Amino acid sequence: MDTFILECFFYALTVLSIGSYSAAFISRWPMKYAYLWEKEAHDYLSLPFNKLPPVRLSNTRSHCSHCGQILGWQDLIPLLSYLLLKGKCRYCQKKIPSHYPTIELLHLVFCLPLLWLYEDVYQLMLQTVLVSALITAACIDAVHKLIPDECSTIILVCGLLLHLLSSTLENSVLGMLIGYSLIFSLRWFYLTFREQEGIGLGDVKLIAALGAWLGFSSLAPLLLCASLTGILYTLLFNKDGSKHMAFGPFLILSGMLMFYL
Repeated sequence: MDTFILECFFYALTVLSIGSYSAAFISRWPMKYAYLWEKEAHDYLSLPFNKLPPVRLSNTRSHCSHCGQILGWQDLIPLLSYLLLKGKCRYCQKKIPSHYPTIELLHLVFCLPLLWLYEDVYQLMLQTVLVSALITAACIDAVHKLIPDECSTIILVCGLLLHLLSSTLENSVLGMLIGYSLIFSLRWFYLTFREQEGIGLGDVKLIAALGAWLGFSSLAPLLLCASLTGILYTLLFNKDGSKHMAFGPFLILSGMLMFYL
């Protein structure tokens, strides 16, 4: 019993650390995307572009987004530092964005049950990274209506590897191919006949990745559940249809529900 408690403690620390990195990625990825989009637009129009690229996450130490002060280890303990500092920077007393502890807590809530589902450490870590990528993609898509290719790729690769370990790779590959082909075809028909984009390419890639993770047999209930939750959300919060809705969070939530339930 004592060994299991110790395992839970160290796994929780690992998950919170991954959640902390995810929160930083969620903050910085949109800036990188906006920079690349702006640069591509200038290049297409043959206009000069002198804007400096945003600093890469791997090339800079964690710092306060307000005063730029480099943060020490005592400022970076997931959840605990935020609580001890009462949600404010130690140096400039400005508020720390609340999405940092929220993302870390989401990682803890959705990843901790995996400890009871997997005894093999390799499978546990693959599934943990996959769930982290799902949370990251859902958060970015909910705010920016974009799904990072990095997240879809991680979900796809981890899903394939998990099925490879359990000798169900054919089901995974079939789920990936059918999922991508089906939604891409729907997207093409809608774009051709309505002359507007009804399904984003990011959603197409995400469904392919979810198909690789959950398998071919889960595609139909996944899409049904995502559609129903999307309709329910619209009826409750977007009756007049004035808000542009991202479908990715509904797909990811449905995928999580199907996996755990």
